[in-house]
Amino acid sequence: MRRIFSLILLLPFLVCSQESDTTKKRNSFVVFPAISYAPETDLQLGAVGIWVLNNEDNFQSGFQRQSTLTPYFVYTLKKQSIAVANLDYYFPNGQNLNTAVRYYNFPDSYFGIGNDNDPDVSEKYTNRFFQVDGQYLIPVNEKVFIGGAYDAHFTNIVNVQEAGLLDSQRPIGIDGGNLFGVGPAFRYDTRDYTVYPSSGYFISSRIVFNALGDFDYTTYVADARKFINLKDKKHILAFQFRAQFTSGADVPFYKLPQLGGDERLRGIANASLYRDRQMMYTQVEYRRPLFWRFGMTVFSGVGDVAYSPNDFDLTEFKYIVGVGGRLSLIPDKQLNARLDIGVGRGGQTGIYIGVSEAF
Repeated sequence: MRRIFSLILLLPFLVCSQESDTTKKRNSFVVFPAISYAPETDLQLGAVGIWVLNNEDNFQSGFQRQSTLTPYFVYTLKKQSIAVANLDYYFPNGQNLNTAVRYYNFPDSYFGIGNDNDPDVSEKYTNRFFQVDGQYLIPVNEKVFIGGAYDAHFTNIVNVQEAGLLDSQRPIGIDGGNLFGVGPAFRYDTRDYTVYPSSGYFISSRIVFNALGDFDYTTYVADARKFINLKDKKHILAFQFRAQFTSGADVPFYKLPQLGGDERLRGIANASLYRDRQMMYTQVEYRRPLFWRFGMTVFSGVGDVAYSPNDFDLTEFKYIVGVGGRLSLIPDKQLNARLDIGVGRGGQTGIYIGVSEAF
């Protein structure tokens, strides 16, 4: 998908807070209409909802770990649709369910596999899939969690151009397929706040053995973050390193690690531009308030994809720099809407709209 321009308007529509009891614990719910346009989709209409629970009664007395539910739906004039519900729920005993349910009937672009694809050479196809993935974690203490991860993915690839790039290369998964994987998960979490942390560490890892269904491979993910409070919990320096590796010869192309998008190296022209069996990147971000409900951020990052870990070459790494604006949606929950503009290697650009921070 060659992004020319995308304008997304998020307008506050409804904000309500509910007092749950006399201790003044508050749950907040907000709904926004979403209107956007992109050349590949035409006009997009939808809605985004955010529900934040305070969770002050759970056993994590030293940390504010709030539960959030974020559903959204988008429909375009080209009859494309996407529906997603993200849930991050902390039970009173500290156990955590972090899961996402997704349905996509949406166009995508295939640029090939590798780290040197041309952003101007791609092919449109439609990826229809239903996915449920996430993890369930049990606390060992207030900082350490262990548990299991899962991924169920049911895919149908349609509208492939005859004799086109995708049809000619015929990567694994071109006919779609089903997979189900499970494996162990670990988390070390000392963030002072989950929605908008100002200090602490977040280190997580998981291994997913995809041994059921039409494919047989293993995914390894490691994610390490550090947050530094520079001044009054308002000026924050955030770091992240993330790696995703795969093993096994049977990885469908649409499940290969990808570089780019609204969370990883914002500034790469398309989230599908660079994909391969291995991926790693690091990024840093400075966040600060401005006035009223507005804030800003500046960020940079570097990373790449490769066929094997030995194939990473520092001279080929992709880099990005960018700036972003923030609008506080629920001030007492520190939940922001964000608009980020990134510039990448070779003059690539990306515009991103989202809710909550990239990491």
